[in-house]
Amino acid sequence: MFSAAVAIAYAAWTIRSGVQLAVDTPTYSGWADALIAAHFNFSEYLGSQTFVAPPILYLLWITVVAATKSILGPSWMTGVVFLNWLSFSLGAYALLAAVRRLTRSGASMLLTALLLLVAGDLLIFVPYVVSDVMFWAISTGVVICGVSLAAADADERSARTRTIALGSILIVVAVMFRPVAVPLIAFWLISIATFTFRSVIDRFATPVLVLGVAVAGLAILVHAYVLANPSAWPAGSMPDMLTMVRDEYRAGMFVHQSSPPMLVEPAVDVLGYARITFQKLLFFITPWLPHYSTAHTVINLLFFVPGYGLSIAAISNLRRLPAPQQRAVVVLALFVLAVVVFHAMTLVDSDHRYRLPILPAILMLAAVGLESVRRPRTLASIARAK
Repeated sequence: MFSAAVAIAYAAWTIRSGVQLAVDTPTYSGWADALIAAHFNFSEYLGSQTFVAPPILYLLWITVVAATKSILGPSWMTGVVFLNWLSFSLGAYALLAAVRRLTRSGASMLLTALLLLVAGDLLIFVPYVVSDVMFWAISTGVVICGVSLAAADADERSARTRTIALGSILIVVAVMFRPVAVPLIAFWLISIATFTFRSVIDRFATPVLVLGVAVAGLAILVHAYVLANPSAWPAGSMPDMLTMVRDEYRAGMFVHQSSPPMLVEPAVDVLGYARITFQKLLFFITPWLPHYSTAHTVINLLFFVPGYGLSIAAISNLRRLPAPQQRAVVVLALFVLAVVVFHAMTLVDSDHRYRLPILPAILMLAAVGLESVRRPRTLASIARAK
């Protein structure tokens, strides 16, 4: 019922908005035309393309665009938007089902549904001819698989095997859909490790989270050192992506290709590079910016205030939770941290589309956080019993 209501609401919004073109849409269209011209010969297509990120990391998305063009002709953009809505609807259904399994609470499912209705980042991009919503759905599938695996008991062998198989397939799809799948790979490996060493996580959940924050901080410092000293890159010359990031830092550009440019004091040393990364991190997670309309501001606050607040509650009340929920919170929190730090060290966009993959994690954390606030004594007794 909840998922159907959310899907209908998004369908109405999408129909009202109509098909929207993004800055990247013509680029995707041109790549799709090249794939069609190559008669879907992927080897020939990849050999003819160059980009700052390897073209193979967009291959499945471009295949979707090319196939839609081949089938629907001039109406291909409408077809992509329909696939966006369908992807969102399936992702929302799977997410609500996962929240039900994780919390066994109707209140948490209702919270998730209500937050999906005011998820401005998703509402904005469903009508756009871009890959972000489909990638959100793929990311949601990976997150659900990772949480299911991390929270599983040792005797759930058949379910574990199916989950590992499905999650691994989704990881391959994600890697070939968009080049920002690196945090998903890290999350998947962390989820497998959490299941494998669940007894350790059950005892040291909080120290593991602290360790994750420390590793993230160290990564930012190493990243800053390499940008300030390109010769320190261990494998020849720096990748094109990092070279572009370095040049942006030197120009004081902390938001990629924003219009008008968003500039800060340029980086001149290691601390300067680390400072800009931290500024990008704050920009990535902020729910409000001065140029937002009133409606955009209200919707974002309706989503992120309870989303962030209840996520913090889930982490703060970690030791009150049953062991499976503790492990779920650990992998979800580490995933959010990985995505935020990864984009802070590479690219953040002014429209915040890169943070879509963390939304399912925030929603699941918020659901657990609600239960930790709503039923603290019940959860504490369950945790002690385990």
